[in-house]
Amino acid sequence: MSTLNIAVWTVGEHAIRNILPAISKSKSVNLVGMFTRNIDVLSSQNKQYDCYAYNSSDELLQDSSVAAVYISSPNALHYAQVKQCLLNNKHVIVEKSAFVSLKETQEIIKLAKNKNLLVMEAFMFLYHQQFSDLKKIIASKKYGKVLFMEASFGFPHLGEEDIRYSKELAGGALNDAGAYTICAILDLLSTDAELIFSSISGDDTYKVDTSGLAVFKRNNIKAICKWAMGGSYKNYIEVWCDRGHISVSRAFSKPENYEAEIQVTHNGKIEDKILSGADNHFVNMLQSFSTMILSKSFDSEYIMLLTQSEILNEIRQNIRRPV
Repeated sequence: MSTLNIAVWTVGEHAIRNILPAISKSKSVNLVGMFTRNIDVLSSQNKQYDCYAYNSSDELLQDSSVAAVYISSPNALHYAQVKQCLLNNKHVIVEKSAFVSLKETQEIIKLAKNKNLLVMEAFMFLYHQQFSDLKKIIASKKYGKVLFMEASFGFPHLGEEDIRYSKELAGGALNDAGAYTICAILDLLSTDAELIFSSISGDDTYKVDTSGLAVFKRNNIKAICKWAMGGSYKNYIEVWCDRGHISVSRAFSKPENYEAEIQVTHNGKIEDKILSGADNHFVNMLQSFSTMILSKSFDSEYIMLLTQSEILNEIRQNIRRPV
């Protein structure tokens, strides 16, 4: 199978810790080069991965050997960078949240469709064996019909210098932790799930939203998403069925050596443990990205990208305090 030539645009902590190592381990993509404005980081990472160091984003975009670009910049920069990539005939995988307004998302999807290019939002957890196992368990109806779902993601406050606290860079809990939980519920319930309630809020310490919740409904199933920056760490999905509770710990973020499992309890007793094992969801995501490009089948990604953006846009309208 041919490999997809990819370049990385912006090399921050996340790219150094997760994305570049995943690309180097992947058999489906090949790292051609990278560009970031930090010269020291560019030099050190370029040497480590033995790839080309572009002198500018224009040089990267004009490289005809690059078929796709991984964008790992702050949220507020995504729209302009993705648009430049598409105009230069590059497929794109972009960190979440992909865009900060519904208008941006609609414009990008229209351009991507016209150019027959893929834009994927990088929700890596969707590609972990644990999440795949969860979907299979639900589909099997082994534990009966689903009554409720819950997805929760949050962590203690980070340093104020972290980009998640920058209003100018489109930080905030919704665009970070909240986006994960919403994506999970839309994938488990379906993109036609109805948002029936939402609330996001902040406090006087920060200029961005720091917590929120959203409630969805589809048929007779209700699902709640909860997220926060500034709470104790929580990383969890639960599916409540009439014959058991399906619990998924470390649902969204986990190291590749983490032995993931799913636990099922019924009336207070452990009924089952499904061992999903260790897996690298970043490598798997890159594989899926490459496969979709080869198949030229992008509609499902366009739908997911647009639905996610529509939901986040609707939730933003319900903020309790201007931020």
